[in-house]
Amino acid sequence: MNKYIYSLITFLAILLCGCNENKQDFTLKGKLQGLDSDTIIACFQHPDYKLDTIVAIGEEFKYTFTPDTFTIFTLLFKQNELPVFANKGQQVEIKGTIEDPIIKGNDENKQLAQVMEYLKNIPQHDVKHKVDSIIQTNSQSYINLYLIDKYFVKDSQTDNETIKKLIESQIGFIKDTPYMSDLKNKLIADPKQGIYSLNNKDRKGKTFKWSSLKKKYILLDFWASWNPESVAEQDSLERVIKALSKENFVVVSISLDYDKQAWMKASDRDTTQWIQLCDFKGWKNTTVEEQNIQSLPSNILLTPNKQIIERNIRGQKLIDKIKQLTKDDKR
Repeated sequence: MNKYIYSLITFLAILLCGCNENKQDFTLKGKLQGLDSDTIIACFQHPDYKLDTIVAIGEEFKYTFTPDTFTIFTLLFKQNELPVFANKGQQVEIKGTIEDPIIKGNDENKQLAQVMEYLKNIPQHDVKHKVDSIIQTNSQSYINLYLIDKYFVKDSQTDNETIKKLIESQIGFIKDTPYMSDLKNKLIADPKQGIYSLNNKDRKGKTFKWSSLKKKYILLDFWASWNPESVAEQDSLERVIKALSKENFVVVSISLDYDKQAWMKASDRDTTQWIQLCDFKGWKNTTVEEQNIQSLPSNILLTPNKQIIERNIRGQKLIDKIKQLTKDDKR
């Protein structure tokens, strides 16, 4: 009798566990050597833009959710980023190191892993040509969103005509994703020659008065706490500001953050010469859209009258430029 009762209890326990498992869930399991943070940002690009956080314990993490449809998100690490493609009932595993993560899974995850492995053996000068070919010959693959963004949109020498050609080579449902639609609109847009209004709030929650910046050259800096490259750029701006502390110069940093707490933590360098702003709309920020900002970090140098002088000027070149401009003003 006792043996029968035990078997019945075991059977019911297994049945209950099976009922608790949602076969519609997507599960991501990861173990990465060198993971130096207990928080990983998941930046969703399709079907909607949003952010989520994944808690890591040591070098391991697990993330489970139920996607309504095919979903694309990117894991943002301090040193790297990794796109993940999710669908109902799928399981994906990430192993390796933080510098060279290896993703295992079905469909797009497997395809992207194969492409990235292939590109490792391609000479650097020929990589973009190979990626161009891959994108155009596999026009039905969602991995093209990542490849276009990484190798063409975020390239230091962005070629809009090439990007347009690649977008047009894709079939309908790829071109209709929110990312592609936004990218097409940005390419069509004609950026203004000046920026005469700015509607963002500062760290105290007050709307910043753009008109308050008079007789100063302005570096409009675009960044986000979830983007490692632009965080590093923020660090380098300290040297620029120190070198130009006696000049009529100010930095206005516009963050593309969605999460207020993350932005507040990362934007503590807020002074009269370095102003931190954010509206928590990410890529939907009005100035970002109007000025066709396609990648981070980006910046725009403005005259005291808010007219555009130059884009993406950095380091010593920026320092020399401001010193020459202010010297010319004194003549």
